Amino acid sequence: MKPTHRLTAVLALVACTSGCATRNTSSGGRETTLLGGAVTVASDSFQPTTPTTVDTDTSKLIGKNGPSGSKVTILWGLITLHDY
Repeated sequence: MKPTHRLTAVLALVACTSGCATRNTSSGGRETTLLGGAVTVASDSFQPTTPTTVDTDTSKLIGKNGPSGSKVTILWGLITLHDY
């Protein structure tokens, strides 16, 4: 492997793993933040979405067994996919 390819691979790995964190929420779920907050995945999150987001309710598309409380926020809250 060439040194420039190796450096590129290391920088890509560092960029993908930077800013990753997992915490427990007050509702008993978990919230995982990836890529410095660009992507956030939450379970048992039944909180309403903000009015500044493009909101998509995925329970109407694929959720047949009731709401799961899952929420995925992309690009720091610009797009929100939720199932509740």
